Amino acid sequence: MLPKAYEPQEVEKKLADKWQNAKLFAAKADKTKKPFVIVIPPPNITGALHMGHASTNTLQDVLIRAHRMFGEDAYWVPGTDHGGIATQNVIEKKLSKEEHKSRHDLGREAFVQTVWQWYNECGNAIFNQFRKMGWALDLSDIRFTMDEKRAKAVYECFRQWWEKKYIYRGKRLINWCVRCSTALSDIEVEHEQHAGKLWYLRYKGEDGSDGVVIATTRPETIYADAAIAVNPKDERYKNLVGKKVIIPLANRAIPVIADEAVEMEFGTGALKITPAHDATDYEVGQRHNLPIMTVINDKGKMVNCPEKYLGMDRELCRKETVKDLDAAGLLVKEEKYNNAVSTCYRCHNPIEPFMSEQWFVKMDKLAQPAIEAAESGALQFHPANWKNPFLNWLKNIQDWCISRQIWWGHRIPVWYCRQCSANGLTFATDKQGHEQLTKVSFEDGAQPIVSFGKPEKCPHCGGHDLVQDPDVLDTWFSSALWPMSVFGWPEKTPEMEHFYPTSVMVTGYEILYLWVARMVMTGLEFTGKLPFKDVYLNGIIRDKSGKKMSKSLGNVIDPLDMTAKYGTDAVRFSLLMQAVPSKDIPYSEDSITGARNFCNKIYNASRFILMNMEGIKGPLAMPEKVTELADQWILDRYANAIKTAREGIEHYNLAQTANTLYHFLWGDFCDWYIELAKQRFQTQEKEHVMALCVNILYGTLKALHPLIPFITEEIAASLRPYVNETEEFLLNQAYPQFNAAWVNEDAVRKMNVLQGVTRAIRTIRSQFNVPPALKITTVLSGNTQEELAVLKAYEGYITLMAKIDNLQIGVNMPKPKQTATAMFEGIAIYVPLTGLIDFDKERKRLEKDLALAKANIASRQARLAQENFIKHAPKEQVEKTREELAAAQQALAQVTASLEDLA
Repeated sequence: MLPKAYEPQEVEKKLADKWQNAKLFAAKADKTKKPFVIVIPPPNITGALHMGHASTNTLQDVLIRAHRMFGEDAYWVPGTDHGGIATQNVIEKKLSKEEHKSRHDLGREAFVQTVWQWYNECGNAIFNQFRKMGWALDLSDIRFTMDEKRAKAVYECFRQWWEKKYIYRGKRLINWCVRCSTALSDIEVEHEQHAGKLWYLRYKGEDGSDGVVIATTRPETIYADAAIAVNPKDERYKNLVGKKVIIPLANRAIPVIADEAVEMEFGTGALKITPAHDATDYEVGQRHNLPIMTVINDKGKMVNCPEKYLGMDRELCRKETVKDLDAAGLLVKEEKYNNAVSTCYRCHNPIEPFMSEQWFVKMDKLAQPAIEAAESGALQFHPANWKNPFLNWLKNIQDWCISRQIWWGHRIPVWYCRQCSANGLTFATDKQGHEQLTKVSFEDGAQPIVSFGKPEKCPHCGGHDLVQDPDVLDTWFSSALWPMSVFGWPEKTPEMEHFYPTSVMVTGYEILYLWVARMVMTGLEFTGKLPFKDVYLNGIIRDKSGKKMSKSLGNVIDPLDMTAKYGTDAVRFSLLMQAVPSKDIPYSEDSITGARNFCNKIYNASRFILMNMEGIKGPLAMPEKVTELADQWILDRYANAIKTAREGIEHYNLAQTANTLYHFLWGDFCDWYIELAKQRFQTQEKEHVMALCVNILYGTLKALHPLIPFITEEIAASLRPYVNETEEFLLNQAYPQFNAAWVNEDAVRKMNVLQGVTRAIRTIRSQFNVPPALKITTVLSGNTQEELAVLKAYEGYITLMAKIDNLQIGVNMPKPKQTATAMFEGIAIYVPLTGLIDFDKERKRLEKDLALAKANIASRQARLAQENFIKHAPKEQVEKTREELAAAQQALAQVTASLEDLA
C-alpha cells in the first residue's frame, strides 16, 4: 500500500540513485534494435542549472525514455562544453576576488593549468544538479569538448579544412569585444534596442560653403571618416557629389560620393563613411577604394585622432566631441533615437567593429550541402516554419571568424619558425619574464606550420625554435563537431558506426545558426551524412509578463528551488504542458502548482484503487468483453489518449502528449470513470471493474513515465502485482499500445450527452450557490422520445454524478416556477430552486455581480477606446484588457439570465 501522502524529495533521491546504480541509462549498443540517439547540448562547465536547461533537457529526456519504451536502442549522450570566453571570465573573477590577481600575474601556462585544476574539481558539478531532475543520462561516461578525443577531432577538422583551403588568415572588419578582448563571429553578436541619440553635424565645404549636414549615432568616429555618401537618386545633393568637405574638429578634407546603400529617408540623407568602424561603411569603402583609418583600438581607447582625445575611452570621447562640436557651432541639433546596438553575447558590452587580422573559414562551399538537405526535406524542422530562416541565413552566409584572443580553449594548431617568420611575429615579455608570441601577421611574412603537437623541426629551414599561434579557436568550432566527436570521430569506432548519425537535435531556436547550422555543415562535410534528420526547436523561458529571465531583472526562477518546494515531476510537467515547439513559455510558479496538483491527483487515485483491491489476487487481465456503457467509453478514451500521446512524441509536440494524458487521467478516468465505478465496487462486478481500473491506470502511468518518471515509477511498483508485468523498471517496459478494438464512437456519443447534461446541472448549482452535498430535483425536457432515449437509459449516471434525488424526464415538460434553466443540444434542463436558496439574498448577490460586471465592461471599453493605450501600451497588456472585457461581458450575460430565472 502506498503511504498516505506522496513525499517527492524522499522518492526522488531513492530512485535517482537506484537508476544510476542499475546503469539504466548506459549505452546498450544493441545492434538488433534501431538506435535512437540524442547528444546533449553541452552545458558550460561553469554553468548552474537554470530554467532553460530544465526545459530543453526535459524534452530530450522524454524523447529518450519514450523511444526506449518503444523498443529502440535509445541513448542520450552526456557531455560538457569548455565555454572559452565564459569560463575564462569566471576564473579571472575568481582569481581577482580570492587572490587579488589577474591572469597576466599568473602567465598563460599557469592560468590554463588553474582552469584545468578547477575543471577536474568542479567541471561536472552541473550534472549533480541534472541528476536531481531525473534525466536519463549515464553520468559515469561524460564527454568534454577539451578532452583528448575531442581535441583530436578539432585538430583533424582544422587540418582537413586547411588543406582544402577553407581556412585562411586575413585582415577584415570583425566584431571585437573590448571587455572580453577577443574577436567574435557575426552570430555571437546580439542586437539590443537602446535609447540613444542622433546628432546632426555640419561638414563645411572645402570651398568655404555650408557643405552638408549628416546624422550619426557615433560622433566619436568622425576622425576616421573617409567620405560622405549620398544616394545617387537624391536630387538634393547632386551638385555636391565629387566635391570635398572638411571633417569637423579634424580639419581633414574628404570626398562626397554617391552610393545606393544610403537610405534617403534616414537623417538628412547624407551619411559619414567610416570603413574601419562600421560593416556597411566597410563595404561602401571597398566599392569606392576609400582609405581605412582606425581611431578606436582593441582596448576601446582613441588613437589616430586630435591630440586632445588621444587615449580617451570611446564613451568619454563621444561626450567630449559633442561638447566641442557644439562650441564650434558645428552641432546643428540632437534628438532622441532608439537604435539597435550590437553587444557581446557573453558580457553584453557594446561591440566595436574592428579591422584585424584573424583566422577565418570560407563558408560558401560548406553551406551548399546543408542548403540542399533542407530544401530536399532530408533535414526536417519542428516547427517547419524555421526552414526558411535557416535557408536564408545559409544562402547569405559570411565567412566564419574562428580565432579568439583568449587563453582558455583549443589552441590553434599552427606553429611558426622564429627564423623563417621573423618579420611576421611580434613578441612581448610577460610579468613572469617569459617571452610570449602576441601577434602574428601573414601580411608581414609569417609562415604557418599546421601540426597538432610541436613539430620536431621547421620543414623550411630545419630549425627547432618554434612557437605556437597565440589564439584559440572559437568555442563553437569544437561544438560543431559534437555529434561526431562524442563517438570518437575521426576514428571509425564501433560507437560511431552504431550511433551516428543521431536522431534529433533538441535545442533553443536562438542557437539555430550559432550551433545547429554548423553541426549540419560539418557532419555533411566529414561523413557525407546529416548529423541528425530532425531539428526540434524549443522556445525561450520567459517570466509571466513575457520578459526574458535575467538576474539583473530579478525575475529568475531557480528550478532546484521549485523542485524542493513542489517536486521534480511537477516542475517537469509544468514545462511540458507549455512546450509547444519554438513558442516561448511565459513561466510562473502558478503553473507548477497546477502540475503539482495533477501529481497529487494521480497519487490519490492510485491509492484509492489499491485500497479497494483488498481480497483480489493479481495479476488481473484486461477484460475481453465489456457491455457497460461507462466501461466501453473509458476504453475508447484510453485507446485514443495513448494514440494521441504517442503521436505527440513521434511528431515532436510534447505539449500535445502532456495535455492529452493530463485531461484523460484527471478528467475522463478520475472525475468520471472512477466516480461511476464506485457503486460497482461492492457488487459481483468488482473484479471486472478493478481489472479495468488497474490496467488502465498502469498503462497510463507507463505513458506518463517519460514525462514524470519519479511518481510513476513509485506508484507502478505497488500496482505491479496486479498486472502482468515482471520488469522492475518502467523504462524497460513497453509503451502502451493503441487497441483499435476499443474504439467505440457510439459509447462516446452517448456519454457526451450524459456528461453535457450533468455539467449543465452542476453549473446551475454553482451559479446559485446550492450546497454540493444537497440532493436536488431536476426536470429534463425534450422534443421527442428519441431525443431522450439515452437520458432515460442511463438516468442513474446523471443522478449519481449531479446528486439528484428526483429526476423527471419527458417530452415538453412544463417549466416549474422559480426554476434555473439551462440548455444542452435541444434538451431543456430545469432545476427548481424553491427550498434550496434564499431568494432575496440570492437576488442581492446577483445584483452586486451585475453592477460589478457593468463597471468592468465600462472601464475596459474606456481603456480600449484610448488611442494612446492601443498604440503605446505593451501588446500583452492590450490583449489582456480585451480578454477582461470579453470575460466581463460573459459574466453580465450569465448574471442577467440568473436574475431572470429568479423572477
